[in-house]
Amino acid sequence: MAAESDVALTARRLQAGEVDTALRLCPFEDVDADVIRRELAAGADYCWMGLFTPDGKPAAVHRAMRWGRHLLLKGVFVDEEFRGSGAALAVAFAIRDWAREAGYEGVAAWVEPNKPEARLGTRLRLRPVGPRLHRYLVELPYGSGTERPAGTPQRTSGTPPRTSGTPPRSSGTPPRTSGTLVVPGGSGAAPMVPELLGVAGSPSASTPSAGTRLAWVLDRSRLVLSGNPCRSTGDLDGFLAALEDTAVSVGATAAEVVLEAADIMAALAMAGLGARRLSRSPVTLGMVSFPGAEPSGTPVHPAATELRTP
Repeated sequence: MAAESDVALTARRLQAGEVDTALRLCPFEDVDADVIRRELAAGADYCWMGLFTPDGKPAAVHRAMRWGRHLLLKGVFVDEEFRGSGAALAVAFAIRDWAREAGYEGVAAWVEPNKPEARLGTRLRLRPVGPRLHRYLVELPYGSGTERPAGTPQRTSGTPPRTSGTPPRSSGTPPRTSGTLVVPGGSGAAPMVPELLGVAGSPSASTPSAGTRLAWVLDRSRLVLSGNPCRSTGDLDGFLAALEDTAVSVGATAAEVVLEAADIMAALAMAGLGARRLSRSPVTLGMVSFPGAEPSGTPVHPAATELRTP
């Protein structure tokens, strides 16, 4: 039953002590209290935007995370009482506005055209980037820090991961949960899925063959990556090996690997590897960039969190 239209709802970011509020509305089995607590404490790298009634009851929450210079929208959840009231759209607009205030270049989301959530993408004016894709969840062989297979180079104790923008951490400093990494190689045939966010494709202009730079973000226990530089599924082992240091440093145990939905042979190969497809129908990455966004070198920052009426 939809809520009455004259109920005044206000939007604000959830704070570190509001784990139960997020947990109450979020249906993901693997988004538990520990995950929410980590994300609520991560400054501008994650955002849980809530929509509240005047007496403080949560009507909706929207979860998002930093992915390169964009805020990746990862799910809007509405209390049953407020479904059909416009709460989903209101909290989506609120999180978009927060991203602009926080200094992001824009927002992005995986859009499944046949799902009701696609309407939100249209209202947010997300435009498709790249081809239609399938996202596969691939378990990392040593992402959780378990013993590496024979022949895998060992990292010297105390040496920081080879992750761009991730400085050595002092004791007590929270680990990074987003950044960029370089996948070696990259010459020859075209990648299976080009880098989607506009991250520079090589470490420098003077070393164009040094590799492909991808944005990554930790979503629960998985790395979400902004492209697939493999030339074929035969390159997948090398791709996963390039993620090793980043995965170990953040505790990731799986990676999202994207493939063109029309590539039937690749889909069969992924099934043979035991990878799990994350949606039944193809998705596209939808993006919108903010006019006059701050320069790409400007760090994002938490915006004001006072109550606002959508």
